[in-house]
Parts: sequence; structure tokens; C-alpha cells
Amino acid sequence: MKFNDRLKPNTEFIVYKSFRLSEDQYDILSMIYLPLIGPTTFSIYMYLHQSTRQTEPLDIRFHREFMDELSMTLTDFEGDLDKLEAIGLLRTYVSNEAHSDRFIYRLQQPLTAEEFFKDPMLSMYLYSQVGSEKYNSKKKELTYPSLPDDHTEVTKKFTDVFHHTSQEGFRVSNENFKQNDKSRGPTIDLDDFDFEVLFTHLKGTRIDKQFFSKDVKKLIVQLSQLFNLNAYDLKQVLLQSTSPQFGIDQEQLKREARKYYQKEYGRVVPTFKTSTDDQVEDDDLGYLENLDKVSPLDRINDLRNYKPSENDLKVVTEVITKTGLENGVINMLLEYTFQMKDGDLPLRYVMTIAENWEKEGYRTAAEAYKSIMDFREAKVQEQSKYKKQRFAQGETDPSWLKEKKENTKRKPETKKTDEPPKTLKDDKSFSDLIKKFREN
Repeated sequence: MKFNDRLKPNTEFIVYKSFRLSEDQYDILSMIYLPLIGPTTFSIYMYLHQSTRQTEPLDIRFHREFMDELSMTLTDFEGDLDKLEAIGLLRTYVSNEAHSDRFIYRLQQPLTAEEFFKDPMLSMYLYSQVGSEKYNSKKKELTYPSLPDDHTEVTKKFTDVFHHTSQEGFRVSNENFKQNDKSRGPTIDLDDFDFEVLFTHLKGTRIDKQFFSKDVKKLIVQLSQLFNLNAYDLKQVLLQSTSPQFGIDQEQLKREARKYYQKEYGRVVPTFKTSTDDQVEDDDLGYLENLDKVSPLDRINDLRNYKPSENDLKVVTEVITKTGLENGVINMLLEYTFQMKDGDLPLRYVMTIAENWEKEGYRTAAEAYKSIMDFREAKVQEQSKYKKQRFAQGETDPSWLKEKKENTKRKPETKKTDEPPKTLKDDKSFSDLIKKFREN
């Protein structure tokens, strides 16, 4: 939402916040919302929340405050507001009077952990941003065990303890009290998808219009945007997720949409970018820093032009699930293996290096890259030292080089087509690398 013609330093605004964040909500914001909206947008949300402690409810303030307090331009401020609105943490209102420029920023509480992880758009967005290992770690930290099954609730009711008495002049209050102004999840509109076209495709099938409740429609809009599905695609998905007796199974609908996406596009997971992401990647971040921010699943998609093989997915999954390596280190490992193995990803080769890099404690792509460069430099120095020693003994050419020259004269070297592929065991340079790692 852009109002550049109305948003000026002296434009008025009101913060509408009818709740206080709990400790659990702070945890949810920092653990699962922060990776999605970024630190600047996160700080604006927290500033709007905290600043109301020093003001009266519905106090009129001016946008110059953000320029002074947060040292940011109003253009940047608008971009961050867009993110807060889209993610469901803010609702914005503007005055209907043409000559009365005033905004209301209505803060929303974050979703609960259960609501967040069951939302297909938010959960998939988080997965694409942080990768499998961190995603599962965050989800595990925010879960809590269920009550034991072998117990019966015996809680007393209100009327079991308190008894009715008559009080003259008492009336139930109807004031507008502080309330849980809660996020409704990512901001979407049911009009973002043409359901009439979908219903046309569904004519003659067992799927009845009455199955499409508001919640089902909302989920369909989310899935259509998340997995880039049109009405025909969703017809195929719905046929696998609907029964005449029970209607549309929403959990099955999510699974079938994901399977359909992978089958049609060959991608592991969809990716998300904001309108400013490309500019940030080009202007502000180095290549190695980008590798730290990219999910290995996204990187393997890029390396394979969105057509990863079953082996590719298996290798990436094994590294993610069996090591504690960060995204950047895994991405550097994938790229280096591609270079060393002419585009192949041998599982044993990758896992051997991954386990040793984990042992060395590499945390970033830059650290992994430096280890590779250090090894190569040491290798060059070792070879140079060896040559000097041989030449110092009066030998103009090493014996192995003489032998190679003689073999070359006798018969041109030809590449055997039936030669078995190289493995890590056959690669002396990497054997030395692993040996070096184990000695340190």
C-alpha cells in the first residue's frame, strides 16, 4: 500500500494497540517472524508496540518521529510497513477526508506457534528461509507435550463454588476493553482467485460447491499463490483430496498441492522474495554472504536449473539431517563438490567432507571457502618444495615425469569409456585434505 502523495514528515498517525505482548509471544516473534520480515521491519513493529507506553491511547503523533528515532527515510518506512501488513502483524487505515491526512496503525498479535506452523504459506516461507534443520529446531522448541491419556478432568464449574445473589442497579458492561487483537495470518483476499472458473472445471465431478467453506476457500487461495496453481491444477489436487461423505480434507489438500507442484515443476520447495530482495542481493551482499542466507534446497534447485535428481535430493537431505552444518557451509560444500566431481554429487564423498567440516566447526560459507583455499595453497607449496628437493639432487626431470613423457611418445593418451567413476578414495588431494582435518 503506497500513499506517497499523503505520507509526509508532518502527516499524523495513531497507534492502535489493545494488548500487551506476553513472554511467549516475544519468543514467537523473535524465533519465527524475525527470519521472515528481517531485523529492520521487526524493529519497527517493536518500536510501535513499546512507544505506546510513553503515550496516551490514541495520541496523535507525526511521521517525522520515525525519521528522528529510527534514522530512516519515509520511503524505507513504507516498505517495512508493507511487510508487516502482508505478514499479518499490522492493519493500516487512512482518513477518508481528502484534506485530513492521518493514518492509524493497528498492531496485531502474532499467531500462536500451532497456528503459524499449520499455515501453509507462513510455514513454507520459514522453511525456505532457514532450511530444514533450523526449521525443525524452531518447531521443536515451540512444541509442548500433550496431557497423559489416562486421566479424567474433575474441574469444578463456577456454579459449584459460587452462589447467586441479587444486586440492584447492576448491569453487564458494554465498554470496549483491552482485547486480543490477534493476527489473522498472511494477508490475502478471496478475490485473488477466480472460484467461478474453478467451479466450471469441477462440473461433473463428485466435488460439490457446498464443500467450499470460507476456511477452505482461504486455503485454496493460499495454495494457489504458494505453489503457482491455476484452476485446472487445483481441480486435479481437489480430486485427490475430496470424498462425497466428508468433503474436502484440508490437510490432504496441502499434501496433494505440494506433490503436484513437485511433479510439475521439479522443485523441492517454492521460494519467496520481496520486491527489495533482488536489489539487496546485488548491491549490498557478497556472494559468500548470499550463500549463508540461501537454503541448500534452493541452492540445489539453482545448480540443477530446477531439475534436481533423486540423488541430489538424497544427498542434500542426508547432509541436513545428519550434520549440524549451517546453510552457507552446506552450499559451499555442494558447489565445491560440483567443481571437483564434474557436476556429480557422490554421497560418500560429500558426507566425508561434511563430517570433517562439522568437526572443524565451520559456521559460514566464508570459513569453508578459506579452508579450501588454505588447503590448495599448502598443496602448491608442498609440490614446489618437492620439485626443489629433486632438482637439488641433480635430476633435471622427476622420474615419474620422465616415465609419463616416454609413455606419451609411445602411445597417445586415450580416455577409457568403461573406466569406473572416481570416488573420494581415488582423489589424493581430498584424501590429504581429510587427513589434515583429522590431524588438527
